[in-house]
Amino acid sequence: MTPVVPFQCHVSLHSHCSDQIELVAYRAPAVLILLLLSEVGRSDVPPLTPYSSDDHTLHLWHLDESAPPFGDIGRFPTPLRGLLNGAEPGQPSIPNLRNAISFNHDAGGEPGTENLKGAILTISPRLHADNRDNAPPSFKYFGKDGAFTFEALLKFDTLPADAEQSELTILSMDDDLDSRIFRLLIDRQGILTLTPMSDSGASGGARASIPTEGVHAINTEDWFHVAVTYSGIENLTNNLKVYWTRLSSEVEKANRIGSGTLTDDFNGRLGDFAIGNEARQSWPDDGESMPFPGCIDEVRISSLARNPRDFVFIPVEKRIPSNAVSDVATPLPGPNELPLILANVLIDGKAAEFKNQSRETLVLEPGLHRLDFDFTYPSGPANEPIYLRCQLEGVDENWRESTRGMSLVCQVRDENNQIISEAKFDADGTSKGWANSSEESTLTSRAEPLFIPAAGRFIYIAVTSGSPDTTGSLVIDNISIDLPGKDSIPLWQNGDFSRGDNLDSRQGLPQRWSRRGSDPTIALITGDASASALVISDGDQNHYGEWACLQSFDPVTYGGRTVIISWDEAYNVIGGSLHRATYVNVPSGNYTFRAIGLTTGNSPTTASLSLPIFIRLPFWQRPWFTPMLAGAIVALLALYLFRLARRRARRRLRELAFQNALEKDRTRIARDMHDDLGTRITVLNLSASVALRELDQNPEVSRRHLGKLNHSARDLVVAMDDLVWAVDPAHDSLDQLASHLTRLAEEIFRDSPIRCRLDIPSLLPPRILGSDFRHQLSLAVKEALHNILRHAGPCETHLSLKYDGNRILIEIRDDGVGFESGSGSSRHGLEYLCKRLEEIGGTCTITSSPDDGTRVVFDCPLPQQTNPAKP
Repeated sequence: MTPVVPFQCHVSLHSHCSDQIELVAYRAPAVLILLLLSEVGRSDVPPLTPYSSDDHTLHLWHLDESAPPFGDIGRFPTPLRGLLNGAEPGQPSIPNLRNAISFNHDAGGEPGTENLKGAILTISPRLHADNRDNAPPSFKYFGKDGAFTFEALLKFDTLPADAEQSELTILSMDDDLDSRIFRLLIDRQGILTLTPMSDSGASGGARASIPTEGVHAINTEDWFHVAVTYSGIENLTNNLKVYWTRLSSEVEKANRIGSGTLTDDFNGRLGDFAIGNEARQSWPDDGESMPFPGCIDEVRISSLARNPRDFVFIPVEKRIPSNAVSDVATPLPGPNELPLILANVLIDGKAAEFKNQSRETLVLEPGLHRLDFDFTYPSGPANEPIYLRCQLEGVDENWRESTRGMSLVCQVRDENNQIISEAKFDADGTSKGWANSSEESTLTSRAEPLFIPAAGRFIYIAVTSGSPDTTGSLVIDNISIDLPGKDSIPLWQNGDFSRGDNLDSRQGLPQRWSRRGSDPTIALITGDASASALVISDGDQNHYGEWACLQSFDPVTYGGRTVIISWDEAYNVIGGSLHRATYVNVPSGNYTFRAIGLTTGNSPTTASLSLPIFIRLPFWQRPWFTPMLAGAIVALLALYLFRLARRRARRRLRELAFQNALEKDRTRIARDMHDDLGTRITVLNLSASVALRELDQNPEVSRRHLGKLNHSARDLVVAMDDLVWAVDPAHDSLDQLASHLTRLAEEIFRDSPIRCRLDIPSLLPPRILGSDFRHQLSLAVKEALHNILRHAGPCETHLSLKYDGNRILIEIRDDGVGFESGSGSSRHGLEYLCKRLEEIGGTCTITSSPDDGTRVVFDCPLPQQTNPAKP
């Protein structure tokens, strides 16, 4: 048995598509080594079946050869003989596709500049500055009806954002002279672009953003299939389709990333055809400055728009053959089978929620609104141009043209920043100075009239990419707004973009300008600080972006006048299928947005849509407001009259209450004067009469009556003092009551054997008390003290007063003879004490027992303070 001898096999693959690989193996069949080699560079892609030529294959290069020429097995074979500037063939490709070519090389020059001599594969063995290197007359790149499919397989060594060159070319037919036809490339922003060039006879093109997330996200590990198809129906919206697909075992259909429009078929002129770079030898210096940073394989050009299930990554048995009839011409629908679709409604720049194709009214809040309507056919009928008109009933008297493309928008706003006028200047198609890219293009001047309303205070300018499915490029520079005349001062001060931050970068920010939109990265600048300009570069068909700036102006100088707005522009704008209608400052009311369409041709077809809109009226303009306001005024007037009458009634009641109280005081004073003073005066009169009568006959009796007269006079004085104190407003306070009770106790017990102890706070608040309250309480205290003087005998008496803020508690107690509680109380007039306290809302509690003294407690809530009614 022959022993197995190990050996080392070093396989060095110098490629930018795969790392250098060193294999260490044992002596084994050669098939094993070949199998290992075939795995170089593969990901999860199963072995693919190479393309074979069919009736629609114009050119097919497998690029498997190790050196030029690279054979073309299409219907119009054109071998590629010029492998230049370091391009390396023989690089590992996907299993079964054998080899690819790496273009991540150069033969001198500075990367990122126009003098780089990058790797390239051309028809001619070498490049010339004349027509000697052009494609031969037999070279075809579209079918009889103009349709085509360009496709290739790609693998990146460097992502576009990290590449040194600004554009990465896949296929091109370019020339140093006057045969510039097309370029299929990827720019540094990651946008896949097919650009018809100045000598192609066509305009428009396609731009679509390459995915950076999800299954088909761009990377440096996988192979990708790229394809652009053209239906051959010129000037039909979205007649170009753009595909970007990561090759894997899960793919069943090409991944469409966008659409575009060619306004005309290619005219068939020929230039320098190349793979992996631009096919120009000198511009402006020697070199090919746009090489692809990676590998390219399996390049095919077809004479029709290929079916998305007819590409190399679909197994042969599952492919759907492309057919010129089925793929290019869609059967025309009937009259009622072509509805217009309202794709978006923007209210003040924000998407509104609505039910498409529904008669349900879109209801908006009160105020002035900006309304944007995006509408389209769900899929335009092939072979048929489409014409659309729109109208907002209630605003438009006539039908208007819808707009597509990008635009420069100028708004005049009032002091509240509300739009009072708007002018929109569209950019659609290709401008006169456009030359294949924003860097190569010549800007042309444009001037338009603009009216400034007298109420204007601000100018707002926006450079916008338009509806989301619009793609392309727009360059704007030197914006100016001037009054006619040489010496006028420009209204707009921010139009040259020479000041700002990071102006040498595409992401720089000119002074006072800002990026906006659903994808602000669409708004760029040229990246040249010495000649900076605004750029809208849009390849995303689901988002929009814009530049915006707001500036104030002098209304005295410009208000109510017509000015000139001017700017320089260059653009290649590919309008999408969405048509937009914009209405500014739509007031409250009922409206209906309508759009109508017509397809022309052998079988014309019409379509229409409508959307009712109701902008709510401000509440003061609603039908119920006037009667409700009138009712509210009547109700308020009635309420006012009611309250006025009630106020007068209350004042009258207060007056009556005051008069009643006054009458009560008068009645009380009269009663007291009658009961007390009258009795005392009667006693005085009787005593004086008896004294006079007995003065001569019985002097002793006369002296006794004179003494009684003196005592009664003194009591009369005291009673008069009490009465005056009771009615004097100066004494209507709690502290005055306490002082009076002190003097009263001292006066009563002055010449008696009874000792009186007082417990009355020295500081009491000046709480206002009514005269009736003071009078009744003081009389009650006086009555209690007199009872002690008359009935208690020699004893000791205590008088205390307590105040808690709302009540007065007066306690009078003695240690005299007392009496039996519940018997004989009427003898001592004790029932009058309780009645007096009841009149002022208080209570009187009397407790006594024989030989144990008497205790009287007065508990009185203080009266509420009221002011007498004013006359």
